[in-house]
Amino acid sequence: MSIAALAAVTVLNLSRPSPAAAPEWPTLPAMVDDGTLSVMTYNVKGLPFPLAQDRPAALAGIGEALRELRLAGRQPDVIVLQEAFTPEAKAIARRAGYAHVVTGADADTQLEPNGAGDAFLQQASWIHGEGMGRWLDSGLVILSDLPIVRVRSMVFPDTMCAGFDCLAAKGVVIAWVSVPGRERPLAIADTHFNARKAAGVGPERANRAFARQARAARDFISANVDPGDDLVFGGDFNIGKDKARILAARDLVPGGREASALADCSSCAPELHADVAAIRKRGKDKQFYRGALRLKGLEVPLGGARGRALSDHLGYVARYELN
Repeated sequence: MSIAALAAVTVLNLSRPSPAAAPEWPTLPAMVDDGTLSVMTYNVKGLPFPLAQDRPAALAGIGEALRELRLAGRQPDVIVLQEAFTPEAKAIARRAGYAHVVTGADADTQLEPNGAGDAFLQQASWIHGEGMGRWLDSGLVILSDLPIVRVRSMVFPDTMCAGFDCLAAKGVVIAWVSVPGRERPLAIADTHFNARKAAGVGPERANRAFARQARAARDFISANVDPGDDLVFGGDFNIGKDKARILAARDLVPGGREASALADCSSCAPELHADVAAIRKRGKDKQFYRGALRLKGLEVPLGGARGRALSDHLGYVARYELN
């Protein structure tokens, strides 16, 4: 494992990807306002080679699938992506026809002071990717049919990451979108928390980083989004069934509710029921929402049961009624 870890770190140093501009495809029309907001969260596994193989074709497929949804008038109003590290992953936005796109922090973002006296930081292991700086950007991208009027982002510092996750500028990005007929913009947040097993370090260290990230994300949201504002916070939270992570993520969005947990799928078609069950069982891809939003239901247009599994995660859509 140490040799494999060193090889991965070496490759990342030699082939550091740049956030190249995505090729341009014609922007397609947005949907007519129907009093609802649909938000998709999707980890697209846009990792550079050799961390993932054969991804360019799958990433192009994701873009084309989203474009097909748009041509059918069924595209999500907003999409929050994770692991969109490569140019091919970022190109999903334009390929799918979204006019408004923002990305999270890049690899060169200035981090907070590293907390030299922090015992957690003093135990960092460079062979597991810690203390080597950021070689990848955040991998976070927000796509929107609605105009984006403001953006804020943050990066989890070295005191809040563990293992190979430290090589990416993971954090949180918030985009405020202008919704027709509403006086105040609606906040959409995207994040990707520290992995557990895939981080390459022991679960106790990975969980300590996770707990710190959860606190930092909660504080960042609280500091930037007014308590009375509408908010959807989606992403790959990497909570799973780990009891320590479930506890650490409690009240991540004060006053918020979790879409996938509350959706009534009792009368869903069998394939949708299977996809929603898989999302709930895995417990990583989530959307929390609060404010004048009412959950209407879930869709899984890029779900495994429908033969559209183009990533190791399922891309699902929560549809909200705007009160």
